[in-house]
Amino acid sequence: MRRSGRAVAVLAVVALAAAPAIAVPLLAVASSEPAPEPDAQLVVAPVADATVSQVAQDGDTSAASTLTTCPALCEGNPRGERSATVTFEINDLPRTAGGVEARLRLYSWAAFDAATSVGAGGQELDRAAGVTAGYNEWDVSRAVPGNGTYTFTVRQADYPSRIYWASAENKSPAIRPELVLSYKSDGPAPAPTMVAPWRLAWSDEFNGTALDAATWVAKDNTSVDYDRACLTAHPDTVFVGGGVLTLRAQRRPATCGAETRGFTSAYLTTEGRKSFQYGRFEVRAKSPTGPVGSTGLWPAFWLRPDDGGNGEIDVVELPGGAAYYQAATQSIFYDYTPVKQDNRYPFPAAGHAADGFHTYTTEWEPGVLRWYVDGVPVWQRDRTTTPWFDEVFTKPYHLRLNFQVGGWLGDPDAATRFPADFQVDYVRVWQR
Repeated sequence: MRRSGRAVAVLAVVALAAAPAIAVPLLAVASSEPAPEPDAQLVVAPVADATVSQVAQDGDTSAASTLTTCPALCEGNPRGERSATVTFEINDLPRTAGGVEARLRLYSWAAFDAATSVGAGGQELDRAAGVTAGYNEWDVSRAVPGNGTYTFTVRQADYPSRIYWASAENKSPAIRPELVLSYKSDGPAPAPTMVAPWRLAWSDEFNGTALDAATWVAKDNTSVDYDRACLTAHPDTVFVGGGVLTLRAQRRPATCGAETRGFTSAYLTTEGRKSFQYGRFEVRAKSPTGPVGSTGLWPAFWLRPDDGGNGEIDVVELPGGAAYYQAATQSIFYDYTPVKQDNRYPFPAAGHAADGFHTYTTEWEPGVLRWYVDGVPVWQRDRTTTPWFDEVFTKPYHLRLNFQVGGWLGDPDAATRFPADFQVDYVRVWQR
């Protein structure tokens, strides 16, 4: 959720295409044995790529025909650094593939005296001393032991101006990014990566007739600066029945503290009652943010650190209005200046958050965050995409459910329908 009243440009990255569950294999350990001579090759196209930027003027990078890199203090901007992320999904390596070698290739239109590096999973994999005109290659073999989904981040170490690379959206297929895999087709089958299963650690199924006061705190007779509503715990605003929790927003004058506002709404938190460090966080919910009458409505499920410091994980934000209702937002914050990264996932087949109950999930593990909508992987952040990852995502976080009214994405208009209900079927947390 946005925590300030100031308007800023949304820095978005492209959503992953519908795909099998994301695999995050361990980095392969380098062997002292010489690799067998490869006799087969596979060229893989990216499923997603983006320029990761904290420069507001860059705007939405999710459908750009170029990727951009630039070092810290790029062109004199203290927050000018840009990096290029490219995600590949490998499905066609045979089980007997051995001696796998992988090379990431990006196309530059010109040569530059600029050092670059590529990393994955928090580890640097390869460096290059300069940029050549045409395809540039980096050895990423250590991060690709077999089939799976892999995200690589290319950074520029020097040359204090932007370098542009062809992206997956470029009109010419001949210069798009690619991952070139070479392997021995008769080698030994790769060893499986053993990962402990997720086990349910806590849930609220909302099967009773009242909110569980031992877990949830409903804010009452108060307000926040980014919301136009008074927050209330009144039973016509927060209530449980029929297996569903309802957070209701209404257009009605209310006084909270020293302020009088034109709306009421609800805000729940488990702060001081229940928190988690790592886990699989999931909500099944129906939002009122459909194609008609939803401007200014903004439900969300998100996490904040218990220490009140930097960091935020937004499992889902569901803003309404014509510009927003067809997509679900996933985001992370370092602070609220804002330093953030986010993603907009469009619902398939012209769907939207109000057409029924949908499931929104975030898996948070050491070094990685993964998001899913209705079981489809839609976004991933890790140490290679987010330099401040370990600084903020290594401590306990608590849960928050709220229904914001108005703010920097727009206030309700005359056509916005009230009362508006954000209905939650369950909230579940699994841990390994």
